Amino acid sequence: HLTRSKTTRKEKPVLKVKDVWIMGDRGIYAVKGVSLEVYEGEIVGIAGVAGNGQKELAEAIAGLRQVERGEILIAGVNVSNKNARFVAELGTAFIPEDRIGMGIVPDLSVLENFMLKLYYRREFTERKLLIRYDLLMRELEKAVKRYDIKIPSPHYPVRTLSGGNIQKLIIARELARKRRLIVALHPTYGLDVATTAAVRRILLDESMKGSAILLVSEDLEEIFELSDRIAVMHEGKIVGVFRREEANLEAIGRLMAGGKKEAVAEAPA
Repeated sequence: HLTRSKTTRKEKPVLKVKDVWIMGDRGIYAVKGVSLEVYEGEIVGIAGVAGNGQKELAEAIAGLRQVERGEILIAGVNVSNKNARFVAELGTAFIPEDRIGMGIVPDLSVLENFMLKLYYRREFTERKLLIRYDLLMRELEKAVKRYDIKIPSPHYPVRTLSGGNIQKLIIARELARKRRLIVALHPTYGLDVATTAAVRRILLDESMKGSAILLVSEDLEEIFELSDRIAVMHEGKIVGVFRREEANLEAIGRLMAGGKKEAVAEAPA
């Protein structure tokens, strides 16, 4: 088990979601009046069976899906219906559910994929025209070492990497700059035991450095291991929020399946 020694709950939430309604891909509401807060240094896990609005909520926070009603605030800034770059520049990292379809461009090189959210930054350009590949290569080398990413060459197509190394590359890119908020969708799905442990450790380390983390996972073991508070989503609504130490697997599982909440102490939002 991962060791945890951190204090959470500063004065103001990093992420504040207020009565948000979000449309799904089928033209019906996937998220229905959700409100939640995530504080500095806190991990809030969203537990739920896939297809209950978690993905749509996470994508809207990241600037990838429209908010029909309500507000999403990051560090006090209303980001509802802002684009993904605006949200990223506020200090938000997004680890997508579909790492191949959304996290990378398979035919581009490892380096080109790593620089997707960095190349336009002032420190990597010269006179706003030239991309400083030498500096980006240096950043990649540091990330490869820090996250133990196995790559044959920075110039190989990223699709030649294993799933675990692709996920670590995505995380390295997203965390290449200080992040106040990390939105992680099923970050260890399909990974081997060692890579799963490494990714969980990275998330816990980032929370200890002060990042607020919204973790969406169907893996209840992961939710319990990492989260300070656990919110359960069912049919587009949050049906319960619990402090980790007061939650139990049976109660969470019952809520995920659409059952009623019984005597479990609920954490204030």
